[in-house]
Amino acid sequence: MKRRDFVKTTVAAGVAASTIGGVFDPFSVKAYANGPSLARAAMNAGTGRVLVVLQLDGGNDGLNTVVPKEDSLYYNLRDTLAIQNPLPLNDTLGLHPSMTGLQSLHNEGMLAVVQNVGYDNPNRSHFRSTDIWFTGSNNSKPTDANTYLEDGWLGRYLDIRYPGYPDPAVTPAHPLAIEIGTTTSLMMQGENMGMSMAIYDPETFYRIISGTDISGGDPPDTSTPAGLELEYIRNIALEANQYAKPVRDAANVVENNDVYPTGNDVAEKLKIVARLIAGGLETPIYVISQKGYDTHAQQDSGTTPKHTSLLGRMSDAIKAFYDDLTAFGEENRVMLMTISEFGRRVEANGTAGTDHGTAAPMFFVGPEVSGGVYGDNPALDDLDRNGDLKHQYDFKQMYASVLEQWFGVMRSSSALILKGEWETLPLFTQAPVSVSSSGLPDGFALDQNYPNPFTRQAGTSIRFSTPGGETRLRVYDMRGRLVKTLVDGAMRPGQHEVRFQPGNLSGGTYLFRLETARAAETRSMVLLR
Repeated sequence: MKRRDFVKTTVAAGVAASTIGGVFDPFSVKAYANGPSLARAAMNAGTGRVLVVLQLDGGNDGLNTVVPKEDSLYYNLRDTLAIQNPLPLNDTLGLHPSMTGLQSLHNEGMLAVVQNVGYDNPNRSHFRSTDIWFTGSNNSKPTDANTYLEDGWLGRYLDIRYPGYPDPAVTPAHPLAIEIGTTTSLMMQGENMGMSMAIYDPETFYRIISGTDISGGDPPDTSTPAGLELEYIRNIALEANQYAKPVRDAANVVENNDVYPTGNDVAEKLKIVARLIAGGLETPIYVISQKGYDTHAQQDSGTTPKHTSLLGRMSDAIKAFYDDLTAFGEENRVMLMTISEFGRRVEANGTAGTDHGTAAPMFFVGPEVSGGVYGDNPALDDLDRNGDLKHQYDFKQMYASVLEQWFGVMRSSSALILKGEWETLPLFTQAPVSVSSSGLPDGFALDQNYPNPFTRQAGTSIRFSTPGGETRLRVYDMRGRLVKTLVDGAMRPGQHEVRFQPGNLSGGTYLFRLETARAAETRSMVLLR
């Protein structure tokens, strides 16, 4: 189905049906072993983990979100638009003052900030750049800018994980993905059809769970031709939404805790997500959107500063979401990530706003996130020829990290989904693993390196065990940058030992990570100065 036909179909239906299957790669048959509710995690045919994607629609101003507070160039270039008193993040960075919720999560080690995320040959059109982010297009060459994909990166992931749809015999009982506050997006489009259920707004959700007509309004007068057509469209919506009942059943199991701010559009959407997760819905992907980030004029002036309000609502909503999940005991298996089609220009424009730019930070939130700042501070003294930020990480590296480390996708499948292999960042404390008494598969172990700490001259040894097959052992610095690959290939089962010689690396803490088809583990080590 072509994208334009898909959009027509979903608009006509009012609420799109999920389109998912139930046959999957054996490497996906895992449960989240460290979660508070292993039984519930095991119900989900996959890792038991949940991904929530929050789209900051319009192009978020990254420099005023994660503020380079010690860089004088920032204040010179931004003038009155610069943030004067950011919330402490680290010695050189701060969060926008309205983001107290995310600062609190940062203090708890639940926030990872990845700096300078973008892509080659950046496009400054909202529509085209959003398509690039949603589909995972590769813009590495100028000719790639004309490559248009008609399926999304998460849609392709679901195609691989759940082949077989639309065979009724393999259609699962619960939706595989839910989008709230939007129609079904290109991000969730599979090779042949959409992979998500769309709930247009919170009002629609509450009509669903009350058991009333989800198409809304009084039944049309069928005595007229127009009334007959309206009745037909409404029936399509009701029949297409095959997942209304499981959504309603899950939502009616629990009530949200009283933690959400009022009058907050993002909070209303995340409140629904938390309720469905806690109610036992086995949906692994949720997508929500917050509009308004196209701040060309009066970005932070007037009686209600626009960007301040947007970031404050987003930050408060995420904090409330995790407070709610924690009260339910479901927080450990849920990770939220933010995306936005681009950042803003470095210099303010003549209308107290910012125009379309390039790279910007991404947020990853959750108890299983390896908190901290990844990447360098924005290099304001080394801009591209248009005066914009150069990206350090491609956004597809973030997607690869989510697929491989959060959902446990094999590198080969990740490469198919993302149209090529991408280096990952160690964003999560532990990859999903199969269920066993130890929480790790038999034959898998990663020992602490010895000696630790170690010197450049002596080096250190890393001992590990693998059940056999494809194995990878890599060393990263604390910014998530790959330092060295020690093992990458097929290995025999059993115990192995490799030497790590740091060469000219600076002293400090480093991470080493062992990955196999079914598990991964990360440890830290210290190189003496």
